[in-house]
Amino acid sequence: MASTSPSDTTSPASASRTAQESENLERKRARDRKSQKAMRERTKWNIQVLTQQVEQLTHALEATTQEKNDLYNRFLAISEENDHLRVQKAALQLRLLGDGQSPSNAAASPAASLAPYEAIPLNTSPTTMSDQILQTFVESRWEAYAFRTAGRIESYPEKPDLSALFDGRPNRSVDETSAVVGDIVRSYTEIDTLPKQVAVHYVMSTLMKWQLLRTQASFEAMPDWLRPEKAQLERPHPSWIDRLAWPKLRTYLIYHPEVQFDAFASAYSHSFEIKWDYDPNHVIMTTSNGENGGILINPIYEEHIRQLKNWSVHGVFRRKFPEMTEIIDSYTKPEK
Repeated sequence: MASTSPSDTTSPASASRTAQESENLERKRARDRKSQKAMRERTKWNIQVLTQQVEQLTHALEATTQEKNDLYNRFLAISEENDHLRVQKAALQLRLLGDGQSPSNAAASPAASLAPYEAIPLNTSPTTMSDQILQTFVESRWEAYAFRTAGRIESYPEKPDLSALFDGRPNRSVDETSAVVGDIVRSYTEIDTLPKQVAVHYVMSTLMKWQLLRTQASFEAMPDWLRPEKAQLERPHPSWIDRLAWPKLRTYLIYHPEVQFDAFASAYSHSFEIKWDYDPNHVIMTTSNGENGGILINPIYEEHIRQLKNWSVHGVFRRKFPEMTEIIDSYTKPEK
């Protein structure tokens, strides 16, 4: 029986098909390479276009941001100037109505022409958020008072209402000064004990009440040490200085403007203390006056904090500001 080899079965037609398939495959590979190259070029071009667009948008954003910053700075400058002009106008009008002085005489020496209870500290533009809130509040209410316009606060409780220090209380009527001061005190988490919170609230609200009313009664209601020193009346300074307890310290800070608020407050808020050896909750008392009652300072604690010897500083403040610490310590030393 005869045998046949594979080569014997390969026909010319089969060989032609194999060559054709090989040629087609090679052409397909060439097309694929060409397509991949074109895709890479398109991707590169897209990246370049997008990069250019990002650069253009970045420049546009920077220009817009700069323009907004310029506008905002102009707005602040105009607002600041407007605030000063408004307060000066109110003060001048009140002097003219009150004592018949001429504008030139009234402007010559404002503090000298006023009674002690009428001369408030000479403050610069606000330098902190709390200063912005409190100064705006005082200026707006005092302007309304000076011109007898709507919005004047006709009366205040004899003692500040501390209800605003406590979250979760029912909505109730609290005088505006107590409410504004309470919100600010509560925002300082470093003031973390009730005796300290009540003491700070008492000082701030009592001072603000006098600045709003400028009456002899509100002036005399302040502790002697809270009444402004000569430097506070004659030299421009940030209003946060006026809220510090020690008169000599306030004068020191006015003559040392290099001491900035952030550096001072970060040490002071953690370090000041009130010497109180009793239950912290005894610094307040609840009353039933009014519709829902209120929370007032305990008269015993009020008398306690009106004595400056019960205020002190410790810890980081003493290490950071030894010269100011010495001033504070001078108020706790017995008089010779």
